[in-house]
Amino acid sequence: MIQRILASRETILLFILISLCVVFSVLVEGFSDWVNVVERSRYWVVPGLIAVPMTLIIATGGIDLSVGSILGMCGIVLGLLFRDAGWPIALASLAAVVTGFLAGALNGGVSSYLQIPPLVVTLATMALYSGVALALSQARPIGNFPAPFQWLGQGDFFQLDFGAVGDISFPAPLLALLVVALFGWLIMRRSWVGRYAECIGENEVAAKFAAIDVRRLKWMLYAAAGAVCGIASVFYTSLYATARPEAGRGMELEAIACVVVGGTRISGGRGTVIGTILGLLIIGVLRYGLEMAGIPSQRLIIFVGALLIVTAILNEWLSGKGGRQL
Repeated sequence: MIQRILASRETILLFILISLCVVFSVLVEGFSDWVNVVERSRYWVVPGLIAVPMTLIIATGGIDLSVGSILGMCGIVLGLLFRDAGWPIALASLAAVVTGFLAGALNGGVSSYLQIPPLVVTLATMALYSGVALALSQARPIGNFPAPFQWLGQGDFFQLDFGAVGDISFPAPLLALLVVALFGWLIMRRSWVGRYAECIGENEVAAKFAAIDVRRLKWMLYAAAGAVCGIASVFYTSLYATARPEAGRGMELEAIACVVVGGTRISGGRGTVIGTILGLLIIGVLRYGLEMAGIPSQRLIIFVGALLIVTAILNEWLSGKGGRQL
């Protein structure tokens, strides 16, 4: 029983997360102010939202480098429809989600049905969608969103009194992340979509011989990833009260880092949504702790990059040995 628990990938990640919290609490003054930690967590929601569908895409052996550009483009669509077209903010937000879906569907359609590697397709559309966002906005941010809309990213659901720790509020955007993560876990572990995605990543030729509609499933996953990027753009715009064309710059790397650190094989064949969320928390706590320790923000990416390289190598090595991934 104990050996089985210790062999669990998610258990090891949880142990690493707890260890990071303990180490930073002892070594870094002010880190154990959990009110600030919880408040900081609202900034982890957007990359976390994108990382969930990215888990399924990478499990198929694919990749999507355009998610950051889709996020920026969707945010601009939302802002322009609200400010210039006079649409209600709820309808403009829905249009942003639809825009993300269409962008993701284009990625999946070109990659799957035209048999072009997703790395090439999404690299091209990353530039395309970023250019569209810049052109539509004329490279200018869009603001003046209503207060109820800003509450989505900046508000809190409730506040609990933890005595000496203080009053801790539950950030509103965390609920969206929990819902998307739960839905992603159900798809990954309780539906045919997750099983087929891993089969495709393990051996696409064998998946085709097993009568799996590989092209259709890939298209669905990329379209879903685009839609989630649209949802993420709503929360990003709400959080910063501004729609910016460059909003998602680097977001694709953050999402991929969460997925790989969480234990999903970068070469495909294995994915874990719970691991992705734990990877998000590990990277978030690591960055927060290093910032509290006075490490310049320009150097934080070095630590995250090193963690990503080590985890990716370890995942592939353990998979080749037939063992479980971290």
